[in-house]
Amino acid sequence: GEALQALQLERLRTIAAHACANVPHYRKVFSDLGAAPQDLRSLDDLARLPLTDKETLRVNYPYGMFAVPMVEVREIHASSGTTGKPTVVAYTRNDLKVWSEVMARSLACAGVTENDVVQNAYGYGLFTGGLGVHYGALELGAAIVPISAGGTRRQLQLMQDFATTVMTCTPSYTIYMAEEARSLGMDPKRASLRIGVLGAEPWSEGMRREIESAWSMKAYNIYGLSEIIGPGVAQECVGQCGMHLWADHFLPEVVDPETGVPVGENEDGMLVITTLSKEATPFL
Repeated sequence: GEALQALQLERLRTIAAHACANVPHYRKVFSDLGAAPQDLRSLDDLARLPLTDKETLRVNYPYGMFAVPMVEVREIHASSGTTGKPTVVAYTRNDLKVWSEVMARSLACAGVTENDVVQNAYGYGLFTGGLGVHYGALELGAAIVPISAGGTRRQLQLMQDFATTVMTCTPSYTIYMAEEARSLGMDPKRASLRIGVLGAEPWSEGMRREIESAWSMKAYNIYGLSEIIGPGVAQECVGQCGMHLWADHFLPEVVDPETGVPVGENEDGMLVITTLSKEATPFL
């Protein structure tokens, strides 16, 4: 409602001023428009800014988009860089706090509590998935098994031994694990899993039904992207009827990909997200 919009506008103006003052790319964006961050009078004014695309990030590789001095940077992640240079994102101490909070919200949204044992089979490392879920589980107070990706037999063994209740990984991996379990004479239906928080790849309602019936657990979609923060941008709740985007930290727009102009209600377009609270690598 209005309170959220007021908060979004306040945060947008603050982050735009921060980006403009510290990132040459954004200083040029505003000067080319003949505008200043304080000229952002409403959320609609955001549409006047050009899109920040992958090309912008590649040209500014590695540290050109950083808005804080290196002494304030606590963590650096990078995309897989399948097409040329990877996109680089950084986190201050406060950015890590925000990431932990939005990930804790996402896990709670899917029904995870401090009484759960979370087996985190997203990859740990430069990919944001593993550590993002890890920070969120810590913040929520759940027990976390930081097993990372792969090693399926070990995953299944520890799942049994530790009585894992929450699985976090890609949806296709849960299907593969169920097949592997059956080949080892284990019945995945009898596992202690109750929740899967699954993402990092597209999946369908058909896959959801297959996963839920294989494991006798509920499967929920998680959404994120490293440029915005990593996982924890949006999360499906126990109602399984769409995604909740944490709009106090991430401002979504849906625009026409040709013109960049926002589309109307119920019209298709491209999702564009602005970070509202990120200090190290703010993206407008």
